[in-house]
Amino acid sequence: MENIESTVQDRARLAKLHQLLLLDTPAEEAFDRLTRLASKIIDTPVSLVTLIDADRQFFKSQVGLPDDLAEKRETPLSHSFCQYTLATNEPLVVPDARKHPILKNNPAIPELNVIGYLGMPLMTTDGFALGALCVIDRKPRAWTEREIDIVCELAVSAMTEIELRSEIETRERMEADLLERNRQFERVYRFASTTLVHMNDVLQQSVEKEELKSYVRDMLDQLARLDEKG
Repeated sequence: MENIESTVQDRARLAKLHQLLLLDTPAEEAFDRLTRLASKIIDTPVSLVTLIDADRQFFKSQVGLPDDLAEKRETPLSHSFCQYTLATNEPLVVPDARKHPILKNNPAIPELNVIGYLGMPLMTTDGFALGALCVIDRKPRAWTEREIDIVCELAVSAMTEIELRSEIETRERMEADLLERNRQFERVYRFASTTLVHMNDVLQQSVEKEELKSYVRDMLDQLARLDEKG
């Protein structure tokens, strides 16, 4: 946890996070299903999927937060436990945050009653930590190995959903780019075809430029073949 600030503020990590276009997006059932499942299986009042930005944590999904915080869907990093999961690729297991050497002064303890915490980093396949999937209890909690394993599996599922979402968006952008390039080609083709037809009409009036006329006819033939293939 000693390198937490440098990890949170890492430019490459933040660039990857922003590239995914997840910050400030609406709630999505795919993620809400995971937080509901986490709270139900592990029996905790609060479950979160968080994304750690440079100065805040954004709740991509949440179960059990107070209404005002659930509506706001973020807190400053001063209230974040999840930021401390970013320095490792392993669960952060906190039985009682009031006794934790680093977390004991976190304002989320008195203000949000965060006492027991169990979180797993959301790691991309290329090694960037985006945030965490976590469960929270309002009393001390002796987390079991089974509960830790479940949180790890749910975090993997959340990360799979994030990367699948990113792949779909990338493919859609590529398809949109290809469609636009095709439209540009069609515009160029129509312009070239119209121009060459006009040039051919003009050149038909001169018998001194047979070579150029032959070239224009060849171009028209090639464009005609392209049109037939299209």
